[in-house]
Amino acid sequence: MDKIDSHQMQLSPLFRLCSFIRWLLLAFLSIQIVFFLLPWIVPMPLELGPMHIQLDPEGMREGLVNELSVSQKIMGVLIGLPGLGALTFGFIRLGQTLRRFQQGRIFAVDTIARLRASAGAILLAIVLFTLEKPVRDLAFNLLGNGQSYPISVDVNSSELLLILVCSLFYLIAGVMHEGRRLSEENEGFI
Repeated sequence: MDKIDSHQMQLSPLFRLCSFIRWLLLAFLSIQIVFFLLPWIVPMPLELGPMHIQLDPEGMREGLVNELSVSQKIMGVLIGLPGLGALTFGFIRLGQTLRRFQQGRIFAVDTIARLRASAGAILLAIVLFTLEKPVRDLAFNLLGNGQSYPISVDVNSSELLLILVCSLFYLIAGVMHEGRRLSEENEGFI
């Protein structure tokens, strides 16, 4: 049963929840992109009337971006782009998965493939974001501006939890695919 009556699906809580989560994904991704680019492009702190805004790339002390050379800033952006790209790809695939859920194609092959691609891409993004700081510090040391940047890898429990959750979603997508394959195989015997 791949297709469900579209009227039933539009009224169901699953349909509304999928739609709400898709909007949240879009909002979160947009904010993530802005928070990634803004500290590299706009000198901080940013003064907007009475508001004082300080954004710094993950793992960098306050105001360090202002001290970097143009080549170091470009290198910092380039090192962060693969993680942002993987996250973007993962969110696009997750949005497509949710759209297929809304269409009632929950166990369709393309839905399962998109869910698996999403989980894999988000898992890759987490790993790339974790490696971003030490790779960036290494690059800054090589490009040099007379300053030394200590190289360290910081992993916290939230990142480990995200890795676990993404791994589980990847596994669940594999189980869904195997269940679909077995179902189709069993239908052939009846």
